Amino acid sequence: MLCILEALVALVILGVLVVYFYIKMQGDAQMQLEVGKRTPAVRVSENGKRLDFEVELPYRNIGKQEGTIIDAYMRIYLPQEQYDDVLLRGKVNLKGVKREDDYFEAVLVPSGTGKTLLLRFEAYAKNGKTIAEAMKDIPDVDVALYADCRGRGPLFTIKEFLTLTAEEMRALVKKEA
Repeated sequence: MLCILEALVALVILGVLVVYFYIKMQGDAQMQLEVGKRTPAVRVSENGKRLDFEVELPYRNIGKQEGTIIDAYMRIYLPQEQYDDVLLRGKVNLKGVKREDDYFEAVLVPSGTGKTLLLRFEAYAKNGKTIAEAMKDIPDVDVALYADCRGRGPLFTIKEFLTLTAEEMRALVKKEA
């Protein structure tokens, strides 16, 4: 009887190990923000005090399983100590799913596929300047882009940096006559 119990315990342990290694071999989602493939900034609108522009940035799931991008957001590194004439804000949306409420609509990303994020920027002139005057001396601006993702494993966050160059942003402003 003892021999049968030992054999059953050994089979259960072997079964658990087989399932464990099978799951491990299946892999997980692995999201990649393709910062090197981002588009140049494109002006959307300008009204003298405000400039709106967009950048498109592709992403892919290079992992072995479907994953979800639950949230995406950005942090713009333009502190007032560095440059006080422009307030720069940003929103992240999926291309084709534009929202005005600062909410990122979660998206499923099957293995080997991807889409495009739309990074929307709003530049507000400050200190009594027009947007053309305020953007004249703007420095390069680093932007940290975050994406909270989920696959088979625990929630994970990816973070990538992109730089909006001063020349790129200045080129978006209409030249005053």
